[in-house]
Amino acid sequence: MIKIKNNSGFTLLELLIVVFIIGLLAVLVLVNISNVRSKSRDSSRVADIQAIQNGLAMYETNNQAYPDSLGVQTEITGSDLMSSALIGDGVMKGVPVDPTNAAVEGVTYKYYYTSDDGSDYLLEYYLETNSVLGKSQGLNTASP
Repeated sequence: MIKIKNNSGFTLLELLIVVFIIGLLAVLVLVNISNVRSKSRDSSRVADIQAIQNGLAMYETNNQAYPDSLGVQTEITGSDLMSSALIGDGVMKGVPVDPTNAAVEGVTYKYYYTSDDGSDYLLEYYLETNSVLGKSQGLNTASP
């Protein structure tokens, strides 16, 4: 009589291959999620800058000048002079700040405002990716 041994489990090699494949898929998902978050923050930045520009346009209509920063580049914090002017004039309820609003890997993700004499202005902001049509990664500017 011949006895046949029936092993109904997985071998160590099969388990290692499955663990490797699951790990590889997890890494791919994490990298993709990070990229999606960066693109989302960039979309938010562009929308914020457009909202600030709209507020500045309404302020200029009401006052025949933009808020003056005396040529000094100021960080937009929501309580800075430009923000206070827009909120005080009633053209905005609050001025947005950058979604990150911090320095990351040597880049300071914040919004900046400059106006020499109130006749024009310059907004500066950084993007993390090239995902926004017509905008590039890095420093971007907006003006009237």
